[in-house]
Amino acid sequence: MKSLKKLARVLTEELHGEFCLTLEAEDGEAFGIRMTEKQIEDLIQELDDLLGDDTDEEDAATERKEMGDE
Repeated sequence: MKSLKKLARVLTEELHGEFCLTLEAEDGEAFGIRMTEKQIEDLIQELDDLLGDDTDEEDAATERKEMGDE
C-alpha cells in the first residue's frame, strides 16, 4: 500500500451517466474513480457513521433556540 497523503480537494461530476469522484492530494497527485449511485449512497453512510450521528442533538438544540426567540 502506498503511503497516506493529505487530501487537498474532492471533485465530483457526472459524465455520460456515470458518477466520477476525484481525490487530489496536496502534492497534486489525483486519483479518479467511477461509482454507481448505490456506491455513493454507501460512501455517504460510511462517512455519516464515521462522523457520528449528531443530527438528533442538533435538531433538539435548534428547536430550543427557535422557541426561545419567539
